[in-house]
Amino acid sequence: MIDVIIVDDEPLIRDGLVKLFSWKDYQMQVSAVFPNGSLALEYLEKHAADIIITDIKMPVMNGIELMQECQRRNLPAKFIVLSGYSDFEYVKTAARLGIENYLLKPVDTQEMSQTLIQLKRKIEAQRQNKILLEEGIRILRNNLLYRMMIGEISYEEIEERREYLSIPFDSCGYRVAILKFLPQSPDTALQKQQKPPIKSVLRHLEQKDYIHAVTDFGGRLLYLLFCGCRAVPSGKDEAVRADLEHIVQYVLATSPFHAFAAVGTLAENIDTIPESCAKAFALINTAGYNSPSSIRWADDAVENEALLLPHIEFDQLIRLNEKFLYKKEEDVMAIVDDIFRTNRFIPLDGLQMLSSMIVSKIYSNSRAYGSDPDPEVLSLENHLEDAYTLSDYDSIHCWTRDIIHKIFLYEEGKDSGKNQAGATNIKKILLYLNENYTKDINLKTIAETFHLNALYLGRILKLETGCTFTEYMNRLRLDKAIDLLIHTDLSAKQVSEQVGYSNDKYFNTLFKKYTDMTPGEYRKKEDL
Repeated sequence: MIDVIIVDDEPLIRDGLVKLFSWKDYQMQVSAVFPNGSLALEYLEKHAADIIITDIKMPVMNGIELMQECQRRNLPAKFIVLSGYSDFEYVKTAARLGIENYLLKPVDTQEMSQTLIQLKRKIEAQRQNKILLEEGIRILRNNLLYRMMIGEISYEEIEERREYLSIPFDSCGYRVAILKFLPQSPDTALQKQQKPPIKSVLRHLEQKDYIHAVTDFGGRLLYLLFCGCRAVPSGKDEAVRADLEHIVQYVLATSPFHAFAAVGTLAENIDTIPESCAKAFALINTAGYNSPSSIRWADDAVENEALLLPHIEFDQLIRLNEKFLYKKEEDVMAIVDDIFRTNRFIPLDGLQMLSSMIVSKIYSNSRAYGSDPDPEVLSLENHLEDAYTLSDYDSIHCWTRDIIHKIFLYEEGKDSGKNQAGATNIKKILLYLNENYTKDINLKTIAETFHLNALYLGRILKLETGCTFTEYMNRLRLDKAIDLLIHTDLSAKQVSEQVGYSNDKYFNTLFKKYTDMTPGEYRKKEDL
């Protein structure tokens, strides 16, 4: 509903405007009427109004003064000005302040009606644009925070985008907690439309400004970044515990799901947040119906040692990820078979956890690097927890291989049309980077330039160059910087700007990491 207030010192005009129009037909309501601008301003300080219909000449505070005060106090509203024939000089002043229309008294009902229709369209369009803008910023922030937590964003990117992250960079400590949702019991039959209550939990957390919540690419896990955490001997921050227990109870009371939480170790600064996240991720993948507690802590080394799968090596998960990205289905299956073989005699719930962890990882890779996900593969999302319904080793093993094979079939079809174009594009892309390395470019802008998906572009760059986009650009820029230091008299700061770094301190840090010397030390060495 669009809120309207009417400001006029003549009671007949105020009452006439209220009664003359069927405001609901314009999806509007007259929220208040006032005899002067001063009373209207007091109201506007506490209540929002979309449209203000105001007379020009009034006692105490006239219409012009009301408009000026609204602008000065940043009170957004659209003005329709009412005036007499002799008020034209006032109208010119009002026009400079910004009005939607001015109407002569007595008001022409047809002209007023047309003005209201136009204003309704304009306000609805602005509201829609605001919604789209806010949604775009929310998606951007979600992806940035997620990438920061899993360690896939550089320090430079964090600095450039910190306004979108909205987290306190000077916090005394952080913890990552990950939430996983399962039906309240293994026998619970859920309807297809019943999905984990992630959106409900997000709304529930909106008022807690020290908790920053994001979803992963698959939309199955909820990552919570707690800011301002304390280092305590037990490793269990009571404030974090209380919030997580509240969330677990909330999910149980409002949905057919049960929430399991895993809490990572304390991160003392931004750089160590990915370590906290990795610890939480290792724990959440083993959370299930037989878990002794809904909340598990990475600090509980003794407790978790018995619950984590002792025969799965971390490097096996890394190789699974690597072989998937390189399209090596046989190699992935060999690693999976090896993992199952070494875990053949562990308890059934451990096998179920293991299977779910493997297929979830590979499915997440498929979603992360896909530009237009196949509906058949997307349908797998509803079955990623089906391992928990299987009751023996062979069926769990076969189910895992079958899911992985289906994902690879999709990947093979998706990439068949890209391979030939990719070989040609990569040469053009590398040439473009070498010619434009001084500009403010990133993976997304390059992808848009060459009409590619950004994640796919990152992958083919890694395959071609052996390093990520950020690593490649840093190497390229630093090689150019070395050449400038040797062959010119430019200062280190000037060299930094010449090769595309706006922050010379960051440039100096990278240069020393790359050469084991500062720019000044490098230049002196070359001069000897």
